[in-house]
This record gives sequence, C-alpha cells and structure tokens, in this order.
Amino acid sequence: MKWKAALAVICICALLSGCWDAKEAQSVNFITALGIDYSKGQYTIYAQVLSFGDISKQESTANTEDTKVWIATGKGETVTQALTSIYPASQQRTLWTHVKAIVLSKSLIESELDSCLTALLRASELRYTSWVYGTDQEIPPILSGVSLLNQSALSSELMDPREVYEQLSTIEPLRLIKLMNGIREPAATVFLPSIKLTEQIWSKKNKPIPLVKLNGAYLISKGRSQGYLDNDLLSGARIVAFKNMYKYPLMLKLHQGGYVQLNILNSKPLVKVRLEGDKAHISIKVMVRAAVSEVVAQPEPTATEIKALATALLEEQIDKAFQTAKKQNKDIYGVEDILYRQFNNQWKKMTAGPQSQDHLLSSIELDNVDVDLKIMHSNTYKLQYDQLNIF
Repeated sequence: MKWKAALAVICICALLSGCWDAKEAQSVNFITALGIDYSKGQYTIYAQVLSFGDISKQESTANTEDTKVWIATGKGETVTQALTSIYPASQQRTLWTHVKAIVLSKSLIESELDSCLTALLRASELRYTSWVYGTDQEIPPILSGVSLLNQSALSSELMDPREVYEQLSTIEPLRLIKLMNGIREPAATVFLPSIKLTEQIWSKKNKPIPLVKLNGAYLISKGRSQGYLDNDLLSGARIVAFKNMYKYPLMLKLHQGGYVQLNILNSKPLVKVRLEGDKAHISIKVMVRAAVSEVVAQPEPTATEIKALATALLEEQIDKAFQTAKKQNKDIYGVEDILYRQFNNQWKKMTAGPQSQDHLLSSIELDNVDVDLKIMHSNTYKLQYDQLNIF
C-alpha cells in the first residue's frame, strides 16, 4: 500500500508542476509596431517594443511621461534578413504576433511595395490584421510618439485609428490583408493612409507633444504606387470611393455672406459605366446624408437653400477631383475595376500595350454627377422651410 501512496503523491506533484518550460510575459520582447524603409537596395526594419508595464496598464493609471519605447533597427537585402538581424542583440526571445501597426516609407511604397508585403505575409508569426500606413518622414520618431492623458500607447491613433475615424472620417483605415488584396487584384485600387508626426496641436507644460496625424493617402494599384493624394483629390474620393463614412465637415459659403457647416454622415455611391466605341462613359449618383452643425448668417438660410448649395458643392468636388486625377493618371473612383468585372474584353483592349494606364484613363469620360442630399437633422438649430420639403 505504501507504494500506491507514493505513486499518488508523485502524480499530484506532477499535476501541480504547471508548464515548466513556459516563459514569463516580461521575459519576451513583444513587437507592437513595425516600420520598413528601402534605400539603395537595402531594407531597414524599425521594430517598436513597449514597456510591458505600459501594455498591462492600458486600463489603469499609466503615466505617459514615463512611457518607455524602444526601437530596434535591422538591415538586410531582404525583409526576412532585416528582421532576423535584430535577434542577436535582443537579449531574449522576440515575438511578432502582437504587431498592431506597420509604417511604410515613401521610397519603399514607390519601388518595393509588392515584394515587401509578400515577404511579410509569408512570416508565420505576423498577423494580417495590422493597420498599415505610408509616410514621407523618418520612421523612428513616428514609432516613438506617445498617447495623451493616462492612456497606454496601444490606445494611440497609430495602433487603433477607428475611434478617430468615426469622429472625423478623413482617411479610411486600412488593414494589411486589405492592402494585399488590393495589390493582387488586377484592376483594383486601394487608399493607403499617409501619416506624419506633428508638434503643432498638443502641448504640456509649454512643451510640444509629438503625435501622429493623418495627412493624405497613397493610391495603390497593381502592386505599385500611383502617387500621393492631397485633400482636393480626397474630397471626391471620400464621397464616391470610401466604403464607410461616419462624419466629415462640409463648409458652405452663402451668397449673402456668412456660412453653414454640415457634417456628412454617410454616402451611398453608384458608379455606372456604358461603352461607346473605344470610350467608357461613366455616371455617378450618390445618396448623401448630412446634419447641420453650425449656421452663421443673417438672415438665416432656409433648408432648401442649404440643400441646393451643398448639392452643388459636392457635385463640383466630385467632378473636379475626377478631372484632376485623370490628368495625373489616377483612378480614384475605381472605374477600372468596374470595367474589369463587367466589360472584361473591353478592359483587355484598353489595358493592352506599354502605356496601358495612360490609355485606359484617357478613354474614360465622366458624363454626369448626381448628388441626392438629405438633411437628417439640424441639431439645436431651427431651420426655415419653404414649400420644398427636404426631409
């Protein structure tokens, strides 16, 4: 019986021993953000590591003054070689499973974007849900930026842009898998958000706080950058091409002086294509929902006047953005993707030859733009109405 008791004790001890080879979380380097640059045939990787205490205190009283950020730099002729060059001096195991943001340099976007993304997606540890951005600034300062108040750095706009986008729909956030899908599709275009570091907005104790700010987008098609989009081009793309809109201001200047500000709450675009000879004619119809947020004018405009001004301005922005983008060989409304899916034979003819992109866009004409705007509410303002009911 003694040997049975001894065996029971051994079994119990074995069960209580736990995972003897498990690593403590603080003994692992969790990469939280990644920056990639390309210059003179060489990739440079910037890996951001946050203090484990800052990560664990996301819902407690983390002090941003004490936020600790480390940046590792690796170089190599390939992305994988640059990543692995970090390991020899990392002191402990490094994991890439927690990367929440990837920042790509302008030079990489313009030359090696497809090769870089292919290498990243083949990495077994890296998840495909990371947010991706482009920048023309130095990457290390961007990765060294902190968040406001007592929030963890994981709560910054770089790590989770959705909260800010729902309040101000400037540039639609983009995940790594969506960027890759857009690159692999033969006719699709995607908008890669562009960011920069600014010290002009927030400060503490008269010292500027460097924080990330969206400043535009790169248009990506066929694995290459089609160029940078400023706010003028995005004013049309935001209404026609973005998948989701939550809130974006539209300023109206009144004929009698003063102004009205609307908030665009959402838009539902419909782009129709018809073929006529070797030309593709498009018509755009957009249903827009808006709310009045401010009126500064005497006498105050009626609801009908506001609707007419807003409709005219949006139609002008959509048409102007298309014409400007066409001159720059940029397909901001995704017309090529419609041709590819609905008129494939014509698309093949338009894209044949060495100057396929130029020939394609020169073959597209915008016939008309129709905006159907509805004002959903006017907050605390009481708008005047005439016989035309816009609600």
